[in-house]
Order: sequence, then C-alpha cells, then structure tokens
Amino acid sequence: MSIAIKTYATSFRVRPHSTGTYILRRMVVALMFVAFAVGLSFVISDTSAVADQGALTSLGGTRFVIALPADTMWTIARRVEPYGQITQLVDQMILINGGTVTPGQKIQVP
Repeated sequence: MSIAIKTYATSFRVRPHSTGTYILRRMVVALMFVAFAVGLSFVISDTSAVADQGALTSLGGTRFVIALPADTMWTIARRVEPYGQITQLVDQMILINGGTVTPGQKIQVP
C-alpha cells in the first residue's frame, strides 16, 4: 500500500523589514522598559513620600505633626499610624484640634 503525497511548489520569499519597522520596534521596547522601571520603583520603595511628610515632633510626651498643603486628618493619622485602623485616632484628633487643617498648623496627636 502506498500513500501519495502531493507537494506544491512555493515561491516563498522573506523580505527584510524596513527601517521604520525596526525603529518602531526599538521605541516600543524602550517605552516598555521605562514603564516597567517606573512601576518597579513605586513597588520597591516609597521613599519619595517620606521626604514630603510633615515633621512629627514630641514636646513633653505630647506629639505634634506639622500639617502640609492638602493634608487632612485622615492623611495625618495614616502618616502617624501606617498600618491598622485609624478611625478612632481621627476622631480623637478632631476632638483635640477641631475639624479643619491648614498648612503649617501644629496638629496634636494623642
């Protein structure tokens, strides 16, 4: 028993990519690399925010935070207590300092 296999002649020619395609591919790879590096820098360390935080000072057992522009009681409480629940801390800060925050204000932290 024999099997017949037909072969077809192919005129298949690979043409080289144009210079524009080469440049476009390089730009896409470079852009992906930059996006990956920026994303990785945010994931690895958040040290840029540390320099912008208001100073936490302590005078005789009482802690104070100097408010920055766009600070709220919630952001200050999160800065003081980075992990966990901050609802009670915010409530106490509002009772002590009032509900408004202005830049440069000394916020007493319980």
